[in-house]
Amino acid sequence: MVVVVILGIVAAAVMPDFTSTNDIKLDNAANEIALALRFAQSEAIKTKIPHGIDIDTTNDRLRVYRLPATAPVYDVYHPVDKKLYDLQLKTDATIGDVDVLSASFVFGTYTSSTTLEFSADGVPKYTSAGADAMLTSGAITLGLQGQQREIRIAPMTGRVTIQ
Repeated sequence: MVVVVILGIVAAAVMPDFTSTNDIKLDNAANEIALALRFAQSEAIKTKIPHGIDIDTTNDRLRVYRLPATAPVYDVYHPVDKKLYDLQLKTDATIGDVDVLSASFVFGTYTSSTTLEFSADGVPKYTSAGADAMLTSGAITLGLQGQQREIRIAPMTGRVTIQ
């Protein structure tokens, strides 16, 4: 009887904690998206060409683009792996199963759920008919099995925080 109890205790101690695995995946996904936002902003400042992100909540995908004229060009490369900056949450092993629950970028009277641009000065904005509208609030919400992380983008500075 004592041996069975000891084996039960040992088995319970070595069982993996799936909650912590989900926390890690969710944190990794939030960090990857925050890095993509920061990268787009820094590239806009460095190249003096507006850059932005395009979020597809249906397919849980984020792409970084540059905006040399009126149409986005998706030829921005990830600084580490040198592949196109195209983050697909469902197929990446370290962040798989994480869902993009929502994205909301408010620019005064205009709201976008798919794109956020940074001006050549790194300021988050939206341009329509040649007029810029500054970001008033921005957030991306991620979820995994009932847990959530929110990535916020600050107006004017574009500072990215994870909550």
